[in-house]
Amino acid sequence: MKKRVKFKGRLRKETLVSLLLLTILFSLLPIISAQEETTEIEKAYTCLEDKLGDNCGDTKSTEQTAFSLLAIGYDSSLQSDCRSSLENKKQTNCWGSTSTASCDLKSTSQVILSLDNIGKNTDDYTGWILNKRKLTTDLDWFLEIDANEATTCKIKVNQGSESTFTIKEDKKISGTSTCLTPAEQNYFLKISSTCYDDNFTISCDKDFITTLLYKKPGDSVYYVSSKTHSASADGSTEEKVESYCFTTAADCDYGGSLWAALALAKTGEGISDYLPYLASMSDEAENKKYFPSAFLYMITNEDDYYIDITEKQKQGKYWQEASASGISYYDTALALLSLQNLVLEETNNAKNYLLEIQDTSGCWHSDNIRDTSFILYAGWSKSPVITNGDGKSDCEQFEHYCVSPGKCSISDTLDNFHCPSLSDVCCETKPKEQTCDEKQGIICETDQECTGSEVIASDTNYCCLASCIAVTTETECEDYGYSCKTICSSDEEEKLYDCGFGEVCCGEKQEEGNWTLIVLLIILIVLVILAIILRNQLKIWWFRFKSKLRFGKPPGPSGRPAMPPTTPPLFQRPRQIIPRQAYRRPATRPAPRRTPKDTLFDETMRKLKDMSK
Repeated sequence: MKKRVKFKGRLRKETLVSLLLLTILFSLLPIISAQEETTEIEKAYTCLEDKLGDNCGDTKSTEQTAFSLLAIGYDSSLQSDCRSSLENKKQTNCWGSTSTASCDLKSTSQVILSLDNIGKNTDDYTGWILNKRKLTTDLDWFLEIDANEATTCKIKVNQGSESTFTIKEDKKISGTSTCLTPAEQNYFLKISSTCYDDNFTISCDKDFITTLLYKKPGDSVYYVSSKTHSASADGSTEEKVESYCFTTAADCDYGGSLWAALALAKTGEGISDYLPYLASMSDEAENKKYFPSAFLYMITNEDDYYIDITEKQKQGKYWQEASASGISYYDTALALLSLQNLVLEETNNAKNYLLEIQDTSGCWHSDNIRDTSFILYAGWSKSPVITNGDGKSDCEQFEHYCVSPGKCSISDTLDNFHCPSLSDVCCETKPKEQTCDEKQGIICETDQECTGSEVIASDTNYCCLASCIAVTTETECEDYGYSCKTICSSDEEEKLYDCGFGEVCCGEKQEEGNWTLIVLLIILIVLVILAIILRNQLKIWWFRFKSKLRFGKPPGPSGRPAMPPTTPPLFQRPRQIIPRQAYRRPATRPAPRRTPKDTLFDETMRKLKDMSK
């Protein structure tokens, strides 16, 4: 139940003025905070521009160049420099980590993403990646046949002869063939690895459904394919194992496959055939360093990956997936990228922390261009300059929808339209958002908290997937250091804070204030606000004062003031930041999560309020 403040008696003029001052101050705080962040981000972009110069940093690293192009795409001149640098590193429709290294999946995929971000056609490069896909045999696959009653089914492999299988009322299967044998207590048919590239046609004499399942060898966790087929009696369904990875050698390249799947999803290619491998192998020890949940959330939008990302944040500030201690600038940027379209406590905290540890130059990680570029694009991206030479138009200007690839079918994906977010595709129709109830979650009351994970649903930003428990908290009166009583004593007075039913808030009587004190408080608050807003000008004034600099010289012979020596301008108009819009879920964009009350600030405001009485 929400707390209500009880007002008794007439409010004194001093109290009304205090409340007015507090209201003005609270309204100015977001503006001051936003200005502070804007200044620091502009400083970071200025640092990056200086580091890139007119040759995109003159680096051999393809990754650094691709990330620089992502971050600096808003400037047509710098964009052109970085594109030229990538062209110089290109081999035959692909890229290596440097211009002299062999082509690899990660580098080529990063270039595709950076070029697609500025509206360039990448068909030739995605074609190179598709040619590197490989059927994976790292998983065990099973065929499941289900019916409401006992049935007999015939299964044909490709155009070969049929084999007969019986499904009993208890769902157990009997029968065998070259490619299929009963397994897992005879509830499924295990598919031989030699038949993974074959087509299975299933026909039964009762209504039935079929689907595929898979798991890692020796593991007890099953994954169900997203494709399920059904048919009436004597009808037929078709199933085929479609599980691919990407590789430039004999074995699957997991890290390269993550980047490749993201690049393909962004350019409108189907990625469902790569998810079995990427999902099932994500918890392997050697693969955790790639931060797979960040990639998988971008391409599937599934809650499990969202939870994994938010729960892996270290100290509520940053991410670090490698074994080393301390912040990983790369992993933190990757996490911010995966949550780029959401307004969350985790992302706000990470951004604030990054601003706290920002180099004095404005860059990050000792002026590291790669990390600075990645952080800026993931956390504070600017809209790129897009030329229409390749025929790509803005998705939402044509009343389409920028959403996660996992929420848009291939038939609805429009690859000739551009979405600004690295993880979004243009969808012709608006996807249906699930409610918290449809996600099998519950919405906790205001005086409750969730005992487990919370996810985003269409009807709430805090859909609890566990249970809700009551939160034991102090009353508003007690929060401010007062006492709740039935009646206040003679040396106490009633305070305007809530105690709940039947009690009043009591505190020590304060001496009556006067208008002189109120005027001084107003002047003090105004001076503090002006000092914050004009802090840069004050720094310059103070420096000049200490250095005994003069702002002018006596007039020259012509009567005009003498011109000062040529020096760089002290004040430069900051480059305008074009705010990035959220595209994933325009109508239901989540608000920032609830944060603990700033007790120090509240206590200060309380004292000011009491002093004014």
